[in-house]
Parts: sequence; C-alpha cells; structure tokens
Amino acid sequence: MSYVIIKMVQDQMRQRELPVILLDSEGEVLEFSTKEVAEEMRIKFEVNSDSGYKYRIKKIGENHDEH
Repeated sequence: MSYVIIKMVQDQMRQRELPVILLDSEGEVLEFSTKEVAEEMRIKFEVNSDSGYKYRIKKIGENHDEH
C-alpha cells in the first residue's frame, strides 16, 4: 500500500472544496510507504500553511477483487 496527501483547495466560484493530489519536485505523485510518514508530512504542511489549507491522507494501491 502507498499513501498520498491531498490538499483541499477552496473553489470560490463553485463554493466547494476541490481535492488536489500533491506532486514531488519531478511532477510525479508524492507517495509515502506508511501512513505514519504521510501523517507526519501532512501535519507539517498544515502547520506551515499561511493560507489555512487543510490536507488529507488517502490510501492508494489497494487490491480489489475482480468480478
């Protein structure tokens, strides 16, 4: 399993939050191998956000049964 961090951005025109997956310095999806590491980074992003952005963690790469 991998985890990603999603930044919740306010869409002022539609008055709702839009999820934006964070990317690394090479434009690839920023993935974390454990939820604990992703949570540490999520907290750092929120503490350092001067615009009040909120961040969420999402698990990716789950195996789903094929039907």
